[in-house]
Amino acid sequence: MSKKKSTRAALFALAILLSISIFVPTASARGSIYILTCSAGMVAGSGGNVTASFSITGSGTMDQIGAITVYMYEGSTLVKTFSHTTTSGMMASNTGFHTSSVTYTGTVGKTYNACVVFQAGKNGGWDNRSITTSSVTAKN
Repeated sequence: MSKKKSTRAALFALAILLSISIFVPTASARGSIYILTCSAGMVAGSGGNVTASFSITGSGTMDQIGAITVYMYEGSTLVKTFSHTTTSGMMASNTGFHTSSVTYTGTVGKTYNACVVFQAGKNGGWDNRSITTSSVTAKN
């Protein structure tokens, strides 16, 4: 076999190996034994208030389920962090579903979005997922 054919064969084999290594982790990262679905969205209320609402469904009754953190952004700048340890209602216990929301008083005319970090767990095991909402503009 010529050197040119051998180089092409090696490059082809390398391309296939890279393709496999890229796609295998993606497929395995999708499944969770704790979280079935989660969703989050933003709404602009009056007086500059913007609200991030979220819900999560577990694979059964979870010891703990909800959002552990909500990061609120004005444009690309982090302006507020809500934590389940300091904001009541973000997490629930002994249920398979939880929904809640957090509100931030922003500046009228500015654009806001949120990143919600979900968690569900049972018997010492747990899993996290995160969702970034679409943006809304704070209004009067």
